[in-house]
Amino acid sequence: MSMLLRRSLVRAVPRRAFATDVAQTSYLEKQAALRSHAAETATMWRKISFYVCLPAIAVCTLWVVRVEKEHAEHEEHIKAEHGGELPAIPDYEYLNRRAKPFPWGPNSLFFNPKVHLNSVWSGNIILTRLSYAQTQKDLSQ
Repeated sequence: MSMLLRRSLVRAVPRRAFATDVAQTSYLEKQAALRSHAAETATMWRKISFYVCLPAIAVCTLWVVRVEKEHAEHEEHIKAEHGGELPAIPDYEYLNRRAKPFPWGPNSLFFNPKVHLNSVWSGNIILTRLSYAQTQKDLSQ
């Protein structure tokens, strides 16, 4: 009896009919909506790039140029006060401090001789260019 009841219940539940036309139309509509959304999003980001990012980059560039110009004028003023040369940088013991030498040589990868002191590693202390030259002369004798 239970078998007959089960079969009648299963047959009473409507089955889904496969309609390929409905499925294709739904898929094509979804693809069209996706393409439309992608085009709108691309247009939005293009506008943001041109109307927000590029002006922001231009403003930042002008600001940096102005600050660097002021810095160069200040350096020229300092040079004029000291007879055409920048004053010597104090050789404080906490400047250019290293615990061990670099594998590629005495200076960091970002060393700039116009800006940084020319420091050289020697044992437990950092030597400046003059003291390093004197040390090398003493070692060669």
